[in-house]
Amino acid sequence: MKGSNDRRIRYTKMVLRESMLDLLNSKPLNQISITELCKAADVNRNTFYNHYSTPYEMIREMENEILNALMVSIKDINNVNDIILAACRTLESDKKMSVIIFSESDSSNLLSKALSSFRNTEIAAQKNGGLQQSLLDKVYLFGEQGTIALMRDWVVGGFKESAEATAEVISFLIQSINGSVGAFKSKIDKT
Repeated sequence: MKGSNDRRIRYTKMVLRESMLDLLNSKPLNQISITELCKAADVNRNTFYNHYSTPYEMIREMENEILNALMVSIKDINNVNDIILAACRTLESDKKMSVIIFSESDSSNLLSKALSSFRNTEIAAQKNGGLQQSLLDKVYLFGEQGTIALMRDWVVGGFKESAEATAEVISFLIQSINGSVGAFKSKIDKT
């Protein structure tokens, strides 16, 4: 009996989510009522409240699922280029939710969480190259926010390029930044 209950819960959540994503195509989240969502999903309000307390909670759960999928995909990766590629592929695998994530004002937090898992390793490696911590922090922040901006542009632009092509452009720019930092350090050392 428990298996059929689990299946019904998964189905109900799927219907609610799909209805939410459809509604979000025509209006912002703060204008979607629970009544409207339940009507679109053909479920009653009690059913909604059995799973969520607000539509925002449902969106956060969906965002967390994408974040978890991303974290699993980059778990054993030690290369920033491969992390960027994994992030692009994860976003591409759930296009509707990715558009929603980037339509919200705090979308950069989601990707920042994923990218920050790589930050400490990368900064420690560059620090061994003699770069000051404050410069490393600025370089990393610039690269992280630039990466997020390019991913946002790609997602909101309708995924016109492949995940691989997008990751390649971002990786090229990150490598260029890193190369420029080395030249900047040499210039500072000479003065």
